[in-house]
Amino acid sequence: MNLFITGTDTDAGKTTVAAWICSRLKVPYWKLIQTGSDSDSATVQRLAPQTPILPEAYRLRAPLSAWDAARLEQVTVDPNRFQTPCTPCVIEGAGGLLVPIAEDFCMIDALEQTQSTALIVARSKLGMINHILLTVFALHQRQIPIAGIVISGAIEPYIQETIEQFSKERIVAVLPESSDLPRLFERTPVPEAICKVLS
Repeated sequence: MNLFITGTDTDAGKTTVAAWICSRLKVPYWKLIQTGSDSDSATVQRLAPQTPILPEAYRLRAPLSAWDAARLEQVTVDPNRFQTPCTPCVIEGAGGLLVPIAEDFCMIDALEQTQSTALIVARSKLGMINHILLTVFALHQRQIPIAGIVISGAIEPYIQETIEQFSKERIVAVLPESSDLPRLFERTPVPEAICKVLS
């Protein structure tokens, strides 16, 4: 089975979480669509050097949403290219679930097409409860399995309780901010719920 990492927002911490999982479990990493000059694949390679990196289905130059970058560069995104190259695999989406990436095709459709289990990543900040619940609702509507929720940054216990109560999903990990991510990865085991998906 594959694990599809989706964020509640841009810069939620998806790439850091992907690098953490790949560094611990030694599974391949695949970024579906990359836009702009920064490379999430390169970041994962730097943070988890032993990780096999699979080439992106699409690489777009403009630092925009996938839909806008593709239109600007006159690239037609073919959803048929979102076929998982191998299993198990950690797949990283771009933005949130309802980000358009092709005509009548959003990131959640790509998730479904890869037949993956979702892992939700959210940054600890004001508004995250709503963002998490909306993301969970969208996944539940499609009956897409969820491995859990990972929070980037510290979270108060009462906020965690609220999220779990209303989402009916578990926060399986909290990754604190760190200036030494490889060391953080070394001392932070991957939760069993995620390991089961990628076993």
